[in-house]
Amino acid sequence: MKTSGFKDLNGQKIYYELYKKSEEDPYLVLLHEGLGSVAQWKHWPKELLELTGMNILVYDRSGYGKSSPVPENYPYDYVRYEANTILPQLLEQLKIETCHLFGHSDGATMALLFAAYHPQKCLSVISEAAHVIIEDMSVEGIKNIRAIYQDKIQKPLQKYHGDKTDWVFYHWSDTWIDPKFKSWEMNEELQQIQCPVLAIQGMDDEYGSKEQLNIIQNLCDAETLFIPNCGHVPHFQQEEIIKDVILKFYKKG
Repeated sequence: MKTSGFKDLNGQKIYYELYKKSEEDPYLVLLHEGLGSVAQWKHWPKELLELTGMNILVYDRSGYGKSSPVPENYPYDYVRYEANTILPQLLEQLKIETCHLFGHSDGATMALLFAAYHPQKCLSVISEAAHVIIEDMSVEGIKNIRAIYQDKIQKPLQKYHGDKTDWVFYHWSDTWIDPKFKSWEMNEELQQIQCPVLAIQGMDDEYGSKEQLNIIQNLCDAETLFIPNCGHVPHFQQEEIIKDVILKFYKKG
């Protein structure tokens, strides 16, 4: 059964969709990428409902999709804020005590941070294309996409984010290419993670090298998967591989 709605969190309205099998089943929460939304997961929530047998929660982060615009004092280090403030509050309002997390890109970074901040709530993390340090190639990849934003990206994104589209794009890109953000990392948090972690990345990811996987593996003893012929979005670019590893990961757990 699918339900949807809004929750008031820190002065914002956060849109969510919940695919629920039963009260007894565990929950899997999907955390979208830096330009993503609930709608951009497309068929994956229903797919994961059938594949894992879990209840699936997906939501639009602050300022994204159907959620309300962010307040003026929205934090600069938004990945930590979303992981440590918004997601825990959303789970509390939905009466979800523990959950598994599946995050993509920014969402994967947030999933790892949530696991560090709330070990009693997080049962496992599947991290797909997370960034845990800022690499030169990450900055260059974002600069490249900024160069084509108005011609090729702005209009397609408006379908999902409406009049918030420019904020979504420039808040995300301005943050990660800011020279003041160059030293950003999350080594301390990675060392605090206690739950099982599967870290996935495409070999052709334009925003990060294998060093991202190496750091995650070394600091939180994660299982890793480096996928050939795959860029930044493994769950669409190598869908069957991702379904297979997800199924194996949860069966093992």
